[in-house]
Amino acid sequence: MKNKVTFFKQSIIVLSISVFINTTVVPQQFGSRIDMGIIESDEINEASGIEASSKNPGVFWTFNDSGGENKIYAFSSTGKDLGSYKINGSSNVDWEDISIGPGPTENEYYIYIGDFGDNGHHRTYKSIYRIIEPFVDTLQSKVDTALDGVTRLVFKYPDEIKYNAEALMIDPLTNDVYVVLKDDITRVFRATKPDSFHWVPDWIVDTLEVVDTLVFRSKANAADISDSGTEILIKDDDFVYHWYRDSTESVAETLGRIPKVLPYVKEPNGEGICWAPDSSGYYTFSEGLHPHLYFYPRIVTSISEEYIYPSKFELEQNYPNPFNPSTTIKYSIPNVENENLHSVQLIIYNILGREVATLINQEQSSGNYQVQWDGKNDNGTRVSSGVYFYRLIAGSFIITRKMMLLQ
Repeated sequence: MKNKVTFFKQSIIVLSISVFINTTVVPQQFGSRIDMGIIESDEINEASGIEASSKNPGVFWTFNDSGGENKIYAFSSTGKDLGSYKINGSSNVDWEDISIGPGPTENEYYIYIGDFGDNGHHRTYKSIYRIIEPFVDTLQSKVDTALDGVTRLVFKYPDEIKYNAEALMIDPLTNDVYVVLKDDITRVFRATKPDSFHWVPDWIVDTLEVVDTLVFRSKANAADISDSGTEILIKDDDFVYHWYRDSTESVAETLGRIPKVLPYVKEPNGEGICWAPDSSGYYTFSEGLHPHLYFYPRIVTSISEEYIYPSKFELEQNYPNPFNPSTTIKYSIPNVENENLHSVQLIIYNILGREVATLINQEQSSGNYQVQWDGKNDNGTRVSSGVYFYRLIAGSFIITRKMMLLQ
């Protein structure tokens, strides 16, 4: 075996130790959790890790923890079982986290799976698998299929210490892969770019680089970087930690700052967190048969600490879509000269064109806004499943989009 192993020794750099024991919770940025529904699949019984798809809107991915099959499972934002996808050539020793990010093919999405769990601290070599994300439709029937073309990064930690990890992040700005330890001192390790991934069964080992050392109240069990690369989440058993990141900063520089603590209701064995693809909030997930999918919506008008005024009227596609029980609608009011306020209406209509609910009817200044619709009419009664339309009216600007409610 030794003659088949090539070691790439990288320098070990400890950049900082960040202690944030007394960080305060900042609830005004994100709202209370919303129960999106129960996961239907009977195969998902020890989920560890979750990721929301940008390639397939409304689709989520997960897998089972150690001892599970080498399969990933797709489900919708309403919990609908969309099927299982076996990853040929992989093995599930102790899969712990899942992420989606860029890879060697431009404009393609890749699923990354962290096979680096090691509760007994006996595995010298760990793996991260990477495979192109398949196309999935939220309206499809449950499938049972297999995926080919997996590649693998085999790695060890500096000094061959047998750490346990449960969190994986992919930086969309650099393609770097980050592993976050589940340890008393929460170190973060980096594998630079996707170059170290090789076709299975090639066995080439990389030594990861220490990029930061954090101190949590508890041990990190999930993490995610937003699609924009500008926000980072790391959670432990009790808290969700949040960093804003300037696009010119490295992940290490960002993690060197004290984070904010976001709203989180503790879940039993809650080992999953991910951003919504549009950064409208974050999702959490736990182990067990038929777990709930929870969503924490963003409630501020801008995700940036340096506010940028929009240049035009915009009404974005709601997310998630299809949805149950609620969805988020985002829109923008531009900074028009000599017009400080705009009369704004946001109205929901059914497929017959009848008004169902008025979400906004007021004057608003320039800015980026978002509002949630809980699937109820103006009388507080939940409406039936079906196609609905939402219309933004701001002066002479009128635009309508379609959405689907699934009960």
